[in-house]
Amino acid sequence: MSSVAPPAAALAAPSAFASVLRERPYRRLWVSGLCINGARWMDLVLPGWLAFQLTDSPFMVGLAAFARSAPMMVLGPFTGILADRMHRGRVLIFTQSLGVVTGLALAAVFATGRGGFWPLVGLEMLFGALWAIDFPARRTALYALVGSRRVATAISLETVSMQVAKMIGPVLAGIGLARLGPAPCYIAVAALYALGLLVFIGLPARIGGPTGRATTSMAASLGEGVREAWREPTVRAVLMITVLMNVLFFPYQHMLPVFAREVLRVGPEWLGALVAADGLGALLGALAIASRRGFLPHGRLFALSVLVAPFLLLAFTSLRWPWACLPVLVVVGAAESGFAAMQSTLVLLSAPEASRGRAMGILSACIGTQPAGTLWIGFLATGIGVPAAMAINGMAALVAMLPVAWPLVRRGRV
Repeated sequence: MSSVAPPAAALAAPSAFASVLRERPYRRLWVSGLCINGARWMDLVLPGWLAFQLTDSPFMVGLAAFARSAPMMVLGPFTGILADRMHRGRVLIFTQSLGVVTGLALAAVFATGRGGFWPLVGLEMLFGALWAIDFPARRTALYALVGSRRVATAISLETVSMQVAKMIGPVLAGIGLARLGPAPCYIAVAALYALGLLVFIGLPARIGGPTGRATTSMAASLGEGVREAWREPTVRAVLMITVLMNVLFFPYQHMLPVFAREVLRVGPEWLGALVAADGLGALLGALAIASRRGFLPHGRLFALSVLVAPFLLLAFTSLRWPWACLPVLVVVGAAESGFAAMQSTLVLLSAPEASRGRAMGILSACIGTQPAGTLWIGFLATGIGVPAAMAINGMAALVAMLPVAWPLVRRGRV
């Protein structure tokens, strides 16, 4: 897919990484992001398993995932505007501090024996809110540090940190749930947020903030951002595909606790291994993208990733042996990595400088449509079982995305 031959790409990898990682402010932002992503992936495993343990209902697992993801859908566009109008460094200090407080609150709830379904859901909504605020501010801060020429490499390295965390966080959560219980797991989540905050302190001055005073209302600014995004064909395609992926494809992740216990007949350790296998594939994919020098067809890579992923999900739903699931999820993760890295890259490269935060906020709102998908797959799994529900979603995702993604494949140099 790249004009660079594999041997040349391999030789170029160290310099591609070094051109970004040699900058100390970016390294600190990257390490802070690694800590936050570790906490986030631990927290993806914890509420799903605990909700199923407390209720024995796939629908309630979907409801818990809905509550955690809904703030992204509701707040996303407005938090993007905040990323344009407020000092991004202060915003990120706020989100990481809120993560520490929320993690400690959940640990206290379960340590005192009050860890029911509704307290879990209520506090998890705070994690959802902080992620909605953190996402556009962190991505626009990254762009401010590295510029347009290196943004694809920088975002791919950010994806690397996310996938390293996705490998380690779920395994720690699974082992912690099996051996120690939920309270120590949430203490670990709070500790990761605290470590990310310590690394980040002192960096905000290098990130900067708004270039001038806002002259329009938030509603007008939001409307203008939506119109700008919709006028650009590539951004429009990215936003539409992002909605379809989050409503129809990614909800399978929230059903993995049910799939592990009811279909594979395994415990939380294996649940952590399944999520970590997905993370390993995504890590390998992100490293491959970040190491490329020369021309990289962002649109084509994005489109092929989203068309391959549903086929892999269909293969996964047919498996009943845990060890066979792992390599399939590794390949699924590689496809997800192509989608995730190119998604932000395409939007950041297409948006004007003054509205990049707004564009990322609209993207985060599209990502935030996942709650509708989690409710749907939870309802469907209750009636026909998790494997059939995942298969139906995968087929629907493929059929819906094909007419939107295929023009990006044929366009070639996007």
